[in-house]
Amino acid sequence: MARALITGLGAVCPVGWGIEECWPAVVAGRSGTARLEIVEVGENDCKVAGQVPARDGAGYESSPLRLLDFYRFAEAEALEQAGLERDRVVADPRARAAVASHGFAWKIDEFTAACRGETVSGTDLSGYVRRPQEAAHEGIGADFGDRYSGVTTACSAGGVSVLEAGEMVRSGLADIVITGGVDANINEVIVAIHSRMGVLTRHNSTPETASRPFDVTHAGFVIAEGAGVMVVESERSAEARGAKPIAELAGWGTAVSTGHLTAGSEGGEIQALAMQRALDRAGAAVDEVDYINMHGTSTEDNDLSESEGVRRVFGDVAPPVSSTKGVTGHLLGGAGALEAVFGAMAIHTSTLPPTANLNEVDPRCSLDDYIADGARHVTCRGVLSNSFGLAGSNASLFLRQP
Repeated sequence: MARALITGLGAVCPVGWGIEECWPAVVAGRSGTARLEIVEVGENDCKVAGQVPARDGAGYESSPLRLLDFYRFAEAEALEQAGLERDRVVADPRARAAVASHGFAWKIDEFTAACRGETVSGTDLSGYVRRPQEAAHEGIGADFGDRYSGVTTACSAGGVSVLEAGEMVRSGLADIVITGGVDANINEVIVAIHSRMGVLTRHNSTPETASRPFDVTHAGFVIAEGAGVMVVESERSAEARGAKPIAELAGWGTAVSTGHLTAGSEGGEIQALAMQRALDRAGAAVDEVDYINMHGTSTEDNDLSESEGVRRVFGDVAPPVSSTKGVTGHLLGGAGALEAVFGAMAIHTSTLPPTANLNEVDPRCSLDDYIADGARHVTCRGVLSNSFGLAGSNASLFLRQP
């Protein structure tokens, strides 16, 4: 089978636009979460979010079309790094796209106006009300026709999109796949729903440190927005173009738990199965993993069960782990793709990012090293990147040096 190589990366998240802004902030553990500005929420709702700043630094700009802005920027960055032109990729019958796209940053008055057929800031958005996912897909990958795949598996969707790209390349179905995830779901309805579910942070008074994966005070995740995009390419294609690979997408695994809507499987059994399948798909042993980018949402259920899942796979020799959600918050459908980008950067830069805002590990979290003491500059041969979603969708990716 063909090797699946990553030749381009792009990112947008609450700490900036582009890899050159995002990665240094992640390595420094510099939080991008802040008080929620985009919408007014109920008195008892969460008031913290990871909001992407305006590109001119002027502050936060609300728009239902932010999702497309995020994706197009990250995609353009990834293609530029890969040395590809989008028009030529779209025209190539051996190229495909697989992207997870979730949500629009509606305000209630904007949504109501669009439902009535009225323009919003001079733009007719009625189509986005009638069919929001289809509209997103049209703006992201419709020009690929039947070579485009849209993925919607909740918080694992970004990771599932990347593994789908890997399958396309490894199987010989495609030579080049643009893949990733994007989410812009910070709106009154989504915030209210997740607040009622009890999964959003309760640290409203300290928004910059509200996302605290594995900390004894972890109290829910911080909803966030942004995008992560990769170019995944066959070795043959990359060599023919003289492209320099960043990492290899070597393995992937999925597993589904049906026990609870929001809680992980008891004892991390199903999460462990996804990780083990990723290693098996790559033909990799546990000692080839130098770092795990955890799903690490800052909810008790996830942090404990994921830690137990890692312990099931690695026993007493678990590698260092961290969650970059302490910096970015939780991008929901975009999280898995963005964190896969960070996993590739860990390999490429020989840097393991820390878990921000981790002051005291919850004693119930069973691993020895959550990288709480700052980034580490060490050789990184292989990375597992975990993405676990509501309703039990679990995905794990294994990346390694090319």
